[in-house]
Amino acid sequence: MISGETTVARLLEEHPTLLDVLVDYHPHFKQLRNRLLRRVMAPRVSVSQAARMAGVPEAELLSALRQAADSLGPRLAAGSRTDSPTLLGSNSAAAAPRASAPAATFAPVARPAALAALPPERQVHVDVRDDIRRGEEPFAKIMAAVKGLRPDAALVLRVPFEPIPLYDVLGKRGFSHWTECRDLRDWSVWFYHSGDLAAPPAPPVTGHAPVAAVGTITIDVRGLEPPRPMVRVLEALDTLAPGQRLEVIHDRRPLFLYPQLEAQGFAHETEEPAPGLVRILIRRGS
Repeated sequence: MISGETTVARLLEEHPTLLDVLVDYHPHFKQLRNRLLRRVMAPRVSVSQAARMAGVPEAELLSALRQAADSLGPRLAAGSRTDSPTLLGSNSAAAAPRASAPAATFAPVARPAALAALPPERQVHVDVRDDIRRGEEPFAKIMAAVKGLRPDAALVLRVPFEPIPLYDVLGKRGFSHWTECRDLRDWSVWFYHSGDLAAPPAPPVTGHAPVAAVGTITIDVRGLEPPRPMVRVLEALDTLAPGQRLEVIHDRRPLFLYPQLEAQGFAHETEEPAPGLVRILIRRGS
């Protein structure tokens, strides 16, 4: 049985013609027809992540893939996955039933204020588009840049497709991300630590007591898997200086966070300026 954890590499290893189903769901998957690009993309992307990339329900994509696989022969073992860097076989001449779901469109979100104000010297640009087109694995290059990144800097990654698996990898390291689609084969993704970018400069050392920092710290937790958004918010609140407020950019109302805030004496306000965009302003209670 094909599952959400099955990698696209394993899926196409067993059923090469299922590529047609993926291509019909989202134009990004057309790049999988290129054997070199498959070697880079497919081993790191699960079916669940593929559904997120296409903007369709995971159950819907799984159903289409399973129906197509059933018509082609043996089914995959439940929960199977692979870390193989290559794919075996090529596209079969047999045509698989195609999904009727329309390709998703990328809904742009305004660049966070902390990034808009970030000076060039605090931006580290890494372009792996040519590496991927040559079939080279860019992961080591990206992680080397991440390792050398200053806390108050941002990594600006240029890739030929939206790197959804990388959101999870770097999200576990505390990175937020902002994604810009220049065109279907040119994406720019900013990875950054929201609190570090927005934190005000430290006051000069004098003989007097330091003045408490004021202002608003902004963190973006969109795209993080639960419970990472709540953890990031609570960690940021622990570092909040007197007079500071925390602005949380979320993709949904964090219903389980509100009781935690109230229990710790924080006041909060929530607004939804656009579909899929939620802003929560948190401050210490009086």
